[in-house]
Amino acid sequence: MQHFRYRAYDKLGKLTDGVVQSASRVSALAQLHANGLFPLDVAETAPRAKVRWWEREVFGGSTISTARLTLLTRELSTLVKADLPVDEALRIVAVQPLLPARVRQTATEIHEDVRGGSSLGGALANRTPPFPEFYWRLIQAGESSGSLAETLEDLATLLERAAEARAKLVSALIYPAVLLVAACAAVAVVMTVLVPTVVPLFKDAGAKLPAALQFLVDVRDFVSERWALVLAAIATIFAVIVAALRNEATREAIDRNLLRVPIVGGLIVARETARFSRTFSTLSRNGLPILEALRLTGNVLRNRAFKQAVSEASERVKSGDRLAEPLIRSGIFPELALRLISVGEQTGQVEAMLMRVATIFETSLQRQVSQLLTLLTPLLTLMIGGTVGGLILTVMNAILSVNDLASP
Repeated sequence: MQHFRYRAYDKLGKLTDGVVQSASRVSALAQLHANGLFPLDVAETAPRAKVRWWEREVFGGSTISTARLTLLTRELSTLVKADLPVDEALRIVAVQPLLPARVRQTATEIHEDVRGGSSLGGALANRTPPFPEFYWRLIQAGESSGSLAETLEDLATLLERAAEARAKLVSALIYPAVLLVAACAAVAVVMTVLVPTVVPLFKDAGAKLPAALQFLVDVRDFVSERWALVLAAIATIFAVIVAALRNEATREAIDRNLLRVPIVGGLIVARETARFSRTFSTLSRNGLPILEALRLTGNVLRNRAFKQAVSEASERVKSGDRLAEPLIRSGIFPELALRLISVGEQTGQVEAMLMRVATIFETSLQRQVSQLLTLLTPLLTLMIGGTVGGLILTVMNAILSVNDLASP
């Protein structure tokens, strides 16, 4: 797609300018006419400048992250709810100094498209790479129904709840991760510093190494002498795992079996049920047809078994079934969620019941994760302490045995 800068009069005779994205100058003119603009001149221009290097965020990716998307959505929601036009709201976000540079750059690019005559949903859909499909389709539905402010509010709430859950999980995992790193560092010190110091003492005394110390020496020698083979084996295992995960049939089988694993399966079910309920309720409440909402909700889910269940439910709903019936037949949704969805369909309050389901299972997921990590932290501490302590005890016993050999 090419970029064309234009100057044009609108229907009220006001002179305006901007940038429109189109395949050719002819199609750019047609697009401007379709939006009620009368162009004076249209000329091809260079693509938008990239973010300057001193404004780039460290390790920033080429696509907008969920955190940046959440910030952008909340800012737009606040401004649009204050009855500001979309283009003015985008302009304000683009110059908001407290926002990250990439959020401001994204707002600037969208603002140029909107000033060029595109709708907000169309500008989001035509970005390369595009925003998530459920995101821009929901905004298009909000624009069509005249409820863009409410739609942006729902989207911001949806993204913030997901970000909050993810932040709590990451925060809870920090301490166990630090423990594992410390354990690896301690093992590395024992293997690379203590063991090489003790081994020569036995050789000088002409004594045989203790079995435990001999095992550590053999492991160290094997890794140091055959490091290329070890790396090749690790790379092969990694490649096999990646290939298996990219195969849809294998991935679906893995995801389905994960649901049967104690504790882990319960966490996945709670997470996917909450995500399905909140996303589908948000999409449906903002005017998307039920089949379209189901399709987009299925794309948001992570577990392939749940994706398949929602896809089959969509086909059954298309045939005239109620939503709860195919979900019950899938056998993977919790009974409580199914009962509430069924009650919602009978009373005409499906969206409200789905929001209730989402709240229940989000709370349940947070409680289960908290309990699991509360139990996991002392277990990790004991395991790491036993491993590192065992290695150090092995080396200390070896040193004491050397002293015994040296005694007359």
